[in-house]
Amino acid sequence: MLSNRELLDRLREQAAVVRRAEAEFARLVALLDKHGVPVEFGYRGSPARMVEDVARVGLGEARRIADRARALFGALGISGEPLPPDLPNTAEAYARGEVGAEHVDRIRKFAAELPADVLTGESWSIAEKCLATVASESGARGLSRPIRELHARLDPDGQEPNDHEPVRPRREIWLQQRNSDWLIEGHLDQETGLKLRSVLDALGKTRSPETVDGVKVFQRPSERDADAFAEIVQIAANPENLPENGGEPFTIMVTMTEQALREGIGQATTMDGSTIPATQLRRIACDAGIIPTVLGSEGEVLDMGCRDRTAPPKLRRRLIARDQGCAHPDCDKPPSLTQAHHIQHHANGGLTTEDNMVLLCAYHHTLIHNTEWKVHIQHGKPQFTPPRYRQFGYSAVSLPQDTAIG
Repeated sequence: MLSNRELLDRLREQAAVVRRAEAEFARLVALLDKHGVPVEFGYRGSPARMVEDVARVGLGEARRIADRARALFGALGISGEPLPPDLPNTAEAYARGEVGAEHVDRIRKFAAELPADVLTGESWSIAEKCLATVASESGARGLSRPIRELHARLDPDGQEPNDHEPVRPRREIWLQQRNSDWLIEGHLDQETGLKLRSVLDALGKTRSPETVDGVKVFQRPSERDADAFAEIVQIAANPENLPENGGEPFTIMVTMTEQALREGIGQATTMDGSTIPATQLRRIACDAGIIPTVLGSEGEVLDMGCRDRTAPPKLRRRLIARDQGCAHPDCDKPPSLTQAHHIQHHANGGLTTEDNMVLLCAYHHTLIHNTEWKVHIQHGKPQFTPPRYRQFGYSAVSLPQDTAIG
């Protein structure tokens, strides 16, 4: 009987097997295309139609496979001349099983957005090699930040800003607490509803399914929307973004013992009498002010200390300049969606300093607190160590600062 860790190792190995098979499949599609098979066998010159028929997949998926094959392994030009591949380094990483189809599609989409003269220059060769290296060591979303940096270097012309100012129509929302949960209802005007739908879609991109007792659990659309809405609330709840209330920034008051907070055991009590698990409160307290309070036997306040701001604005600005958003290598969330995490928890004596803090989105903040992922600061940059079962030559990477591009 294999242990759970051995099963996770097997899962990682099988992922590499699947990717190598996908790369070989794409190579065969490119080879058949170069040999003129889509014309010879009646597919009207379309490699996508060939893949659709032979592999029995939908036309949309067949087109994506054909486009990957062309970008990874080249094709024939209109006059029959061979065209070199746009992504040779990515193709090698794909063939080794180090990257997947989503990695390839993100790099391919980026290449398609660049001017033709960029793709034929020496700078693109260097850039594509950098992206292949990053892709082999991170999740697909980890490519977003390097792609933005390379886009700025290779094609610095940006889009003109939209100065449209929406008219404020009538809107209503009702928020009611029921036991330990909240009920939200209301209606929005057309423009605001479309914007909210767009934001929820952007923030609620489907993550890999969680595994509970060996069974994959997929989120329902309503659950993804709720998670995305929670991130919107996180943006607004940032003390720098929220107006003060009676001279105090956004505040949630809870009561628990210092030992429970330090050890993450037990529950905390909120102002309205509901409870929060200590493990969850430790994560919240990473980026919150803590007011030590002494209570009497009847629950009365005997003494209240001063607020200890764990992430003051000046420090947060330095963290934003360093991390540029969620620092986890698999993430591309912007700074506005991040929380300041104490590497050594504040309750355990961790200092509120730049070399003990890192910006994390809510999802990766929870991941760090509840899994075997580790983070430390090395040479002034956050470095992440994944659980052993996730490791495949994995390391936290960023675009080399001395890379000569453009």
